[in-house]
Amino acid sequence: MDLKPSGQTALVTGGAGGIGGAIVEALAEEGCNVAFCSRSEESVARRRESLLKYPVTVIGRALNVLDGNAIDNWLAELGSVDIFIPTVSAISADIEETLSTDIETTILWTEKIIPYLRQSSHGAITYIGSLGTQFAMPTNKAYGLAKAGMVHYMKSLSRELASQGTRVNLVSPGYIEIEGGTWSNWRKSHSEIYQAAVKNNPFGRLGTGEEIGKVVAFISSPVASFVSGADWFVDGATSLNCLA
Repeated sequence: MDLKPSGQTALVTGGAGGIGGAIVEALAEEGCNVAFCSRSEESVARRRESLLKYPVTVIGRALNVLDGNAIDNWLAELGSVDIFIPTVSAISADIEETLSTDIETTILWTEKIIPYLRQSSHGAITYIGSLGTQFAMPTNKAYGLAKAGMVHYMKSLSRELASQGTRVNLVSPGYIEIEGGTWSNWRKSHSEIYQAAVKNNPFGRLGTGEEIGKVVAFISSPVASFVSGADWFVDGATSLNCLA
């Protein structure tokens, strides 16, 4: 399917690795220009190198995602943004750190980017949520709290921006295994936790970054022009399993 992203620019926070990196890859593969940021210049350089095979414009930037001036300067340099995909998240039990990273950062970026999206004929925000909003998480209440709060924020924003032609959706991954990521590491160091997650999934496996990236690329594209206010679970039906 031609997702018709040619000429559009997507901005992905946390796009140098993990799920964010897989999203950047999927967008570039579809022909979308991509801008992404990370804390590490080295990580940004590696991601840029991996995208040279695609005939698109790639702009990577190392910056502090909570630095409002740095955000303003970068957006001014870009000039236009059609798609915004915030992926930055703190996997932390510390409530203050998690609320700052997951909520404060995302809202800061979103409010600065909305004026740019209003200028686009296909403006879209796709927030990366979590399967964790569906279950009690007594060992990580901070993460569940932040993600659940952002579901409400994004759904409310979808109503606010609909009349302006900007769509807002969420894509919520389940257990996703990416080399160097949490589940990849647990497969080696905490095999009992890893195997329990595999057993708990009706497909009998964990998801991949590529599978998340492709769903995000579709939801963010002009092809999904009448989709807004939705939370897409990409979890192999784990959210329907009462033992998750």
